[in-house]
Amino acid sequence: MICRKFIGFMFALSVVVIFSANVARAQSKTPPIIPAPISSNATTGTVKVSDGAVISFPNNDPDAQFAAEFLTAVVQRTRGIKLMLRPESGQAPNPALIVFRRNPAEHPMRRDSYDLQISDEGIQITAADRGGLLYGAVTLWGLLTADGARNGEAELNCGTISDAPELPWRGIMLDSARHMQSVEFIRQLIDWMALHKLNILHWHLTDDQGWRLEIKQYPKLTEIGAWRKLPSITGTTTRYGGYYTQGQVRGLVAYAAQRNITIVPEIEMPGHASAALAAYPQFGSSDVHLATPASEYGIFPTLYNVNEETLTFLENILTEVMQLFPGTYIHVGGDEAKKDQWKASPQIQAQMKALGIKDEDQLQSYFIKRIDAFLTAHGRRTLGWDEILEGGLASNATVMSWRGMQGGIAAAKQGHDAVLTPTRPLYFNYRQSDAADEAPGRFALNTLSDVYHFNTAPTELTAEERKHILGIQANLWTEYVITEDRVQWMLFPRMAALAEAAWLPPEKRNWNDFLARLVVQKKRYEALNIHDAPSAFRVRSTEHLNSGQNRVSVELHNQTGFGKIRYTVDGSAVTASSPIYEKPFDLSLPSRLRAATFHDGEIPGSAFDRELDAVSVRQRFSQDLNLCVNDPSIQMEPDPPVPGGPVMLANYQNPCWIYATADLTGIKGIAAQVDSLPYVFHDRRSRPPMPPQISAKSGELQVRLDTCSGAVIATLPLEPAVGHRNVTWLHTALPPLQGTHDLCLKFATSQTDPLWVINLVQLEPAQQ
Repeated sequence: MICRKFIGFMFALSVVVIFSANVARAQSKTPPIIPAPISSNATTGTVKVSDGAVISFPNNDPDAQFAAEFLTAVVQRTRGIKLMLRPESGQAPNPALIVFRRNPAEHPMRRDSYDLQISDEGIQITAADRGGLLYGAVTLWGLLTADGARNGEAELNCGTISDAPELPWRGIMLDSARHMQSVEFIRQLIDWMALHKLNILHWHLTDDQGWRLEIKQYPKLTEIGAWRKLPSITGTTTRYGGYYTQGQVRGLVAYAAQRNITIVPEIEMPGHASAALAAYPQFGSSDVHLATPASEYGIFPTLYNVNEETLTFLENILTEVMQLFPGTYIHVGGDEAKKDQWKASPQIQAQMKALGIKDEDQLQSYFIKRIDAFLTAHGRRTLGWDEILEGGLASNATVMSWRGMQGGIAAAKQGHDAVLTPTRPLYFNYRQSDAADEAPGRFALNTLSDVYHFNTAPTELTAEERKHILGIQANLWTEYVITEDRVQWMLFPRMAALAEAAWLPPEKRNWNDFLARLVVQKKRYEALNIHDAPSAFRVRSTEHLNSGQNRVSVELHNQTGFGKIRYTVDGSAVTASSPIYEKPFDLSLPSRLRAATFHDGEIPGSAFDRELDAVSVRQRFSQDLNLCVNDPSIQMEPDPPVPGGPVMLANYQNPCWIYATADLTGIKGIAAQVDSLPYVFHDRRSRPPMPPQISAKSGELQVRLDTCSGAVIATLPLEPAVGHRNVTWLHTALPPLQGTHDLCLKFATSQTDPLWVINLVQLEPAQQ
């Protein structure tokens, strides 16, 4: 059998047949796309797609037309091939190479499913709905970019793909309340989601720090609630904020719908309400009125009242929200509502007594049930974080399980739908690795592997109960993810792992195969100008200083263990013919070590390049130090960021680090690169007691030997760094010491604000 199709003389030959040199291998290999398809079968022969190839679609089928237009645009951008669009007609001057077809109604298909066939009849995509047509186009784009080439004709293997998603809810949550993203960026994100076959954008629009959605009946929500003050170490403040107009929102909703993505808005209640109540304090539970939205982060006690006036206020808001967002679900938050104001309010306590409500958890349940009844009456469904289970679940509510899996499991057992989005591993504001150049984020690691191996089918549920698990979602909170570049870093490539975990059942996933396909996907990211994190494939080194010698033992590794690490030690560039790293090796100092991960002769991650000398091997970034206490810890940077500035890891309640097993023989001094950040944490619990004697007026960085209660062997006064909006080097001498010791480095200051942090610690040898 051959696979061929002739395209008329007006166009270049778009399909050429050659026989596969290794048919068996082609038939067993997963197509190089993400997410992998459920079923694929390769046959002999190939198809070449060149400039001028024609795409046809049924007349009067806007979904098929859009899928064809989407394919045309992304192929031209990432491959450089110009495809020709043409609606079907009875008489065509030339046959179409790529054809979109609607599946006959008498042969139903699963939602978002498609069939793709490459044969001597051409390339045909068949689907029953918008999602299937679009995802067939996305798969074809993936095949056309499978070799990573940026320009020129593409060659496809003949064969078939039959594909459908395992889960109907495949989502990303974007927090625009803490830090806004531009409309243009959100459009890009929607396109990127579509290229990963994700279909839900959960949009977090209101919180303590900002109200981002125009509500015409209540203009103060954006006039006041959309703007907060960014604190600084100098005491000055910068007004920060903004909001999305209703016109912008309608445009984004329509843009997403074309790409089979539903935008689910989140309007927080009864807590996370500081921004709204700064604008309309009469609807709060306290007589203490806020002047502006919160400038700090944390869990605030600010709650809406539970009276009829407040519920009407919220219903009026939700009426406008429903006019903007036509999807089924409206997310109402329901999380982290500290009940102190309700407990302290005589009016609310009297209301609880009149309603026969025994505690504040039941009062929150009453609140959510009232909102749920309103949304249900308007044909919508309530979605809330798993705290809405407490006190009793509203009849039409769906639970988003974030505090582990138990909320989703409990909801499913009660016959309610649930979306799984636990902090570990689906919070994308957690770091992807512990590398020094990782982007800001929470201390714990949610690695690419963690996301990929997430179990989407809890064993605690029966098969019938499991039907209530709608799907999975990754959440990106932006307290410390300040810029759009940072958003991209935190999303990618973990979005690829999320997409495959949502698309395939657990038994169909193959981690090593996914990594091989990710190598190609990263080339697509480059063509799409996506700034993805290099964490998965980046080479890292660990050096062990040989005591008493000017030599180090070097270990090389990458996070996934994928590919082969090649290296050089003479400063020359690393190539596919450089030595393969097999085991730790010794190096004389100074040396220049360069290394990279290779797969099929190419480098899928950034190259490692480091000068090793007597100074650099005694250098530790904050991420290389041990924190004295891990929780609560954040990897952070100034807001707004300093261009080219460092990102530093600290426990903000206990700024203390340990330089472990430091060889102090022959060390004359210690230097630290420090910075001061505004203390932006609402939870100001008292820190551990400060040392009784602080010699420096502005405080000092104390160095203690062996333990944090050991003797102070050096102090570094902070005066030279006070008021600087960047890192400052501090130096001091160390007493003569021998052997290996732990050094505890702890800031001793009389004030919480600013927060002093370490970026880098350097031991200074006597001879340099």
